[in-house]
Amino acid sequence: MRLRIVHQLSLLLIGAVLVAVLAVGGLVAWNLQAGFSDYLAARDQSIADRFASLIAARLGGEAPAITLETGRLPMRELVDELARLEGISAAPKPKPPAAKADGTFDRPPPGAKKGDFVPKGAGPGGLGQRLQVVTPDGRRVGGPPLADDRPRVESPVVVGGQTVALVRMAGQPVPESVDARFLRRQYLGIAIAGALTLALALIAAWLVAPRMGRPLRALQSAAHRIAGGELAVRVPESGSREMADLIADMNRMTTALERLEGARRTWIAQISHELRTPLSVLRGELESIEDGARAPTPEVIGRLRAEVMTLVRLIGDLHTLSMADLGALPCTFTDGDADAALFGITQRLAPRVQARGLVIEVARGGPARCRWDFGRIDQLLVNLLENSVRYTTAPGTVRVHWAIQADTVELRIDDTPPAAPAADLDQLFEPLFRADRARSRTTDDRGSSGLGLAIVRAIAVAHGGRVRAERSPLGGLAVIVNLPCHPEAA
Repeated sequence: MRLRIVHQLSLLLIGAVLVAVLAVGGLVAWNLQAGFSDYLAARDQSIADRFASLIAARLGGEAPAITLETGRLPMRELVDELARLEGISAAPKPKPPAAKADGTFDRPPPGAKKGDFVPKGAGPGGLGQRLQVVTPDGRRVGGPPLADDRPRVESPVVVGGQTVALVRMAGQPVPESVDARFLRRQYLGIAIAGALTLALALIAAWLVAPRMGRPLRALQSAAHRIAGGELAVRVPESGSREMADLIADMNRMTTALERLEGARRTWIAQISHELRTPLSVLRGELESIEDGARAPTPEVIGRLRAEVMTLVRLIGDLHTLSMADLGALPCTFTDGDADAALFGITQRLAPRVQARGLVIEVARGGPARCRWDFGRIDQLLVNLLENSVRYTTAPGTVRVHWAIQADTVELRIDDTPPAAPAADLDQLFEPLFRADRARSRTTDDRGSSGLGLAIVRAIAVAHGGRVRAERSPLGGLAVIVNLPCHPEAA
């Protein structure tokens, strides 16, 4: 079962906080334990050094207070004096031993060797049980035996520049003093802080995770509606920067889909209109021949043929655009002189331009070796000139100019008024679009498919170039086509 993103975010936040609490808590606890152990060891070393100095003072001098020859030291007196020097109250004196029912004593009876017995808990932290004095050869001369598995510190007893004995002090196995209580309080504080942090993480996850998932749920709902055909859906931008960017991209995609859907419907309507006109003419002519109202004279056959050719051109242009949309516009690239090819096209079309009452001006750019599909380039320039002829008021001028710039041919066609509105310039290359509101057709335009400029753009793109429209200095429209000389290499 897949979890919702809200639950995943909650678990992720809680897990991250839990890992952080355990890591920090464990590190602090280890640091406290290690530091506390070092502190205890340093304190024990200080006590052992003081005890060694005390024994050395008793052994030194002209009249030593104690000696090591007897094999025993007065440990009780020495420990009591150490307690006074350390500022710790001396251990209470033991009561006389009481005999048990079986005749034994819970403490050594009188007569036991001095130094063998030290009352439990004598001195701070049981100093009497933790201190031992041995000779350099390891013979115990004072204090109880020390366990081998407990840590210990040593301090030499130096008299006259020689080490005469060693003071050994065992560490506390389980500290039960004020220091131990302090350590336990620190551990408890760490545990409480960790629990509070985890509780705050739970509250934050409960509050934040739904808020973080709200934009995603809105985006998911919008996606379902768009998939159902509601292309007018827009999602308000919210959430993190990445989420806001995703929502903005979604809204742009929806806008593009809405525009494409509108273009598709317009395309279908316009194609239907363009096909219906010649078909209606053909149908009317054929029905007139069938009814006997019109004889199939060569003139009538010529009109029928003209309508058929209009349909052929329209279908051919639609096929060209569909191939271009599929990225498979057929082009056969060959080497040739772009200047000679473009000049030849303009000279071939000059009579048609002049027949419309227009003047054609040509400015050549000089020889340029290019690898083009010159048949497609011919189609491109013919469409541009046909567009200028149809939408330029006579008397007027059509100016054709091309130049070589950095291995690119810039072809420019300018004409005189009327001009297309600035709002229509970006749409001129859309299929079946005509800016008739500003550029009224001067002659019967039934021979035009309305796809000429769209085909111009498709040919330019197939050659690795681009095309744009702008206002012409002559007062009409200017179309600029940039074509690389070697599109395959580009």
